[in-house]
Amino acid sequence: MPQDAAALLVLGNEETARAWLPSQVYADRAHAASVLAHLIRQYATPADPRAGPYVLGVEHRADRRLVGHVGFSPMGADVEIGYAMGQAYQRRGYSAEAIVAASRWAFAQFGLPKIIAVTSAANLASLRTLARAGFVHQEDKVMRFQGAGQQVGVYVMQSPLAGGGAARQVVAR
Repeated sequence: MPQDAAALLVLGNEETARAWLPSQVYADRAHAASVLAHLIRQYATPADPRAGPYVLGVEHRADRRLVGHVGFSPMGADVEIGYAMGQAYQRRGYSAEAIVAASRWAFAQFGLPKIIAVTSAANLASLRTLARAGFVHQEDKVMRFQGAGQQVGVYVMQSPLAGGGAARQVVAR
């Protein structure tokens, strides 16, 4: 929602975002608002993560505050998932829960055969989160990631709709 620009600016300027997602650090509220407006425009017909980004906000259940995001975007012939959670909400299982729910939705909504996840090999928390969410390690390689060449882990989740195994069920809190 356009009114989430202030929250997006705060989340993007947290220490973990600066360390692991420098492409999602915003200079000011106007910059955050312009990125948000661009992402919202992607929902226009035909919205499809194989053609452009499709980002979903993650709200806290109790106060409906924006606490992170899960997004899907084209990666060659595949779709990549990306995610971030505000520091105050990390290490509580929220990221894995959001990844599972969003992935199940994307499989059903877009008929994807699989979803790819790429994270810095040095980001141990993200590697553990992907494993908890049901993603399976595919390979390690050096590639351009977040603006620099670095060692990454590549993970994959097969669609449960395509007979590739069931995604982990999300438990409501």
